[in-house]
Amino acid sequence: MRVIATAGHVDHGKSTLVRALTGIEPDRWAEEHRRGLTIDLGYAWTSLPSGEQVAFVDVPGHERFIGNMLAGLGPAPAVLLVVAADEGWRAQTTEHLAAIDALGLTHGVVVVTRSDLADPAPALADACARVCRSSIAGCRAVSVSA
Repeated sequence: MRVIATAGHVDHGKSTLVRALTGIEPDRWAEEHRRGLTIDLGYAWTSLPSGEQVAFVDVPGHERFIGNMLAGLGPAPAVLLVVAADEGWRAQTTEHLAAIDALGLTHGVVVVTRSDLADPAPALADACARVCRSSIAGCRAVSVSA
């Protein structure tokens, strides 16, 4: 089974992306639903057309939950670095990319979300320029709308 963690700024669509990919709600706690904010690690999985299983670890984006983010990102061999098209690169995106570097992750995809709300091209270009100096340099970048 492949394991992929999310990373990125708070409210940029990490949980929504995982839900769209798997059909599973990664936010497990009532408090997360009440606040509309991921607090603890969430888990979801799906099967690829090949039959291979993929598990996702959805991490919190808020700076107060950095410990939980590191706990989810640390053991994962790959990452989806999420940036919202309508907001672009933000503080926690920088913090999460620094964690990706520090943990030595080398497999990832930049995912620009909410491309239905804004032209994703500027966010894609900016993210690629920043990621090219990191441990996931050369990764693919895609834009999506969940």
